[in-house]
Amino acid sequence: MMSAALAARLPQVATAQEQYQGLICRGVEESGRLYIGQPGFGPHLVSLFVTGPNPLSATHTLDEHVAWVNDPLHSYVADGTGALVVWAHPSDSQAASILALDGLAGIEVSYGGDALSREALWDRALTACADSGRPLLWGYAADDTHSSERANLSWFAARLPQVTEHELKKALCEGAFYISNGPRIDDIQVVGGAVISLTLGQEADVLWLRDGQHLGAEPTADAEVSTEAGPGRCLQWDRAVTEATFDVEHAGDALFVRAVVRTDPTHVAQTQPFRLSDREGVANPYPVTGQWVRGQTHNHSDAGPRNHERIAEYRLAYQAFGQDASFATDYSYWESPYQWLPSDGTPQIEAVAPDRVQQGEAVEAMISGVNLAPDAEVLIAGRPLRAEAAGEALHITVPDDLPPGIHDLTVTNPDGFRGTLAQGFTIQQADAQNAGWTHWTEADGLPYNRSVDVGRVGDDVWACTIAGVGRWRDGRWETEGMPSGSTYSVVAGLDGRPWISAGGGILSLGPDGEWVTHRVGQEEKLQRARSAERWGRLAVDSAGRLWAANRWGAGLGMRETDGSWQRLTTSADGIPSNSPTAVLCDAGGTLWVGFSTGLYRVVGGEWQAVELPEGLAGCRFVIALEAAPDGGMWAAVTGSPGQGGVAYFDASGTATAFTPESSPLPSTRIRDILVTEAGDVWFASDLGVARLDSDGAWHNITSLSSGLGCNIVLGLTEDAEGRIWFATARGVSRYDPRGRG
Repeated sequence: MMSAALAARLPQVATAQEQYQGLICRGVEESGRLYIGQPGFGPHLVSLFVTGPNPLSATHTLDEHVAWVNDPLHSYVADGTGALVVWAHPSDSQAASILALDGLAGIEVSYGGDALSREALWDRALTACADSGRPLLWGYAADDTHSSERANLSWFAARLPQVTEHELKKALCEGAFYISNGPRIDDIQVVGGAVISLTLGQEADVLWLRDGQHLGAEPTADAEVSTEAGPGRCLQWDRAVTEATFDVEHAGDALFVRAVVRTDPTHVAQTQPFRLSDREGVANPYPVTGQWVRGQTHNHSDAGPRNHERIAEYRLAYQAFGQDASFATDYSYWESPYQWLPSDGTPQIEAVAPDRVQQGEAVEAMISGVNLAPDAEVLIAGRPLRAEAAGEALHITVPDDLPPGIHDLTVTNPDGFRGTLAQGFTIQQADAQNAGWTHWTEADGLPYNRSVDVGRVGDDVWACTIAGVGRWRDGRWETEGMPSGSTYSVVAGLDGRPWISAGGGILSLGPDGEWVTHRVGQEEKLQRARSAERWGRLAVDSAGRLWAANRWGAGLGMRETDGSWQRLTTSADGIPSNSPTAVLCDAGGTLWVGFSTGLYRVVGGEWQAVELPEGLAGCRFVIALEAAPDGGMWAAVTGSPGQGGVAYFDASGTATAFTPESSPLPSTRIRDILVTEAGDVWFASDLGVARLDSDGAWHNITSLSSGLGCNIVLGLTEDAEGRIWFATARGVSRYDPRGRG
């Protein structure tokens, strides 16, 4: 079932989807950022079977993120377990980090068609797990080519007693699959608890390996048969066979055994490890019978926010390769988000209205979305709620005794599929102050809910979202004739007209009301090809020059007052880094530029490194800058997840650090800073906002304590009437200190 509003926004993809006969395999690749250009958390982690992206992945530590994915309520296959987390395209240097992260299902071993380049790393991880008695990390197979044509390079085959999403998830959780870039295995059995047997789909060599043995990344036909650990060694080598067996009596003191099936040195299939125990014998992850179903666990349709056609095309392309269980893993970042189709049959929650109530009050609410079964179970704060069908929606009564919190809203259908609107319903504190707050979403005229920045230009307020620009004028949002793609920053030029950074250039509004796209060009200054026109933070200096930070490591853009552009780079112009992240001039006209590698200012034409205060010295990624009227500068900085805060440099250069440990800052990752005309300083984060009053008093503002529409706040501005505006993950909020809406 689908709301009429949602149906109107979705493209017609029924024909393509009806041709797809495979399993519904969806996921997300998480990198710890909400949009391209933000700081990440290092590795890329793939979440399989997840109901959607983790809304707090850009703030969470790795452990917190994995725990979120492993929450059973965040899996659309409602089997009592969470989704799966796989470490994407790992490198040898990440071995210690992989082993330090609890809750992983495994790592990508066969990647993009390669053979054994990650086999040594996998053996190292498996051996460490077996030594310590931890669950083994399974080896997964992924294409990751960003193409549905350049596909079928690396794949898994899972043995399923029944071909269902529930059985596929069970197989990928328990290791009942092998991985390959070509060779096929037709049967895997354990006979008598001691003999492992393989039946192959073609003639091939089978090499049996124990813990500590691996064949090496370089293609070679050589291997030494030995019980000793080491590279280029195996326990047994069966040559040119279609059937192979291994008796674990010949494994010595091995902790596990695994098999590599090789038709030539560059084409291999690999079984999962068989754990060995004196008491229990061979631990066999494979069922005795079942159908082999092929797929791969990581590739991207690269569809935009509104394009649902690409996932249907993606599935048909993989089905043509004989893959009926291939995962589309688009991103947690908003430019190419998690994809789903109504025809998947899984419940998807579009909205709940109202989405909040104060503690101690009950409220009647309506859940709208897709595939909401009339007899579905609804949970808020883990509490089952009575739900009644109301046309294509679900009507619920939220009781008056739920605890305060920003809770998931979960709908589970009788067929065992689940949808979760993460952080979907808020039980506010009993003393929440909602007066003076207003919030707008797409339903109120915004072009898109996922808002990145807000900025004042004259008497208007402009909102940049991932799918277009909105202008607030005369009490309403205007979108007609506005840019429709991804936009990231808005500033006022000296002529009083807006400049906007976008996914494919920098936009200005001409005197005739027409939008002009500017491209900085000069890509010959870059040492390697980049996405050179991806621009982020903008600033205008006192001379009227426009500065632009590139979001993809392609230098610093600068527009002279005569309209000419320059791209400043490390090789051609000696700037400190090609990855600027924030730019601003202080009250004295000094240019400050933050990079992913540190904070600098330009003094006398020279780049001068700015030393961060104690407590923030290891935080080299500068997220935002804001000038103070007294000549000072605020800088939001971060390092590894869990590290960061804000530094304030007064006019004399003295620096003060503010962190969540030393102040009421809500998070180590502050997304934006605003100094108001009254001298108050606002700090935006994924966990709400904080305000430092001019008298030194701190206040924390969240959707629990106020009418802030969403705690994930990326941009701030003040309008001509002194009202504060907030760009959030679910629309735009406004606060009027005088208490007016």
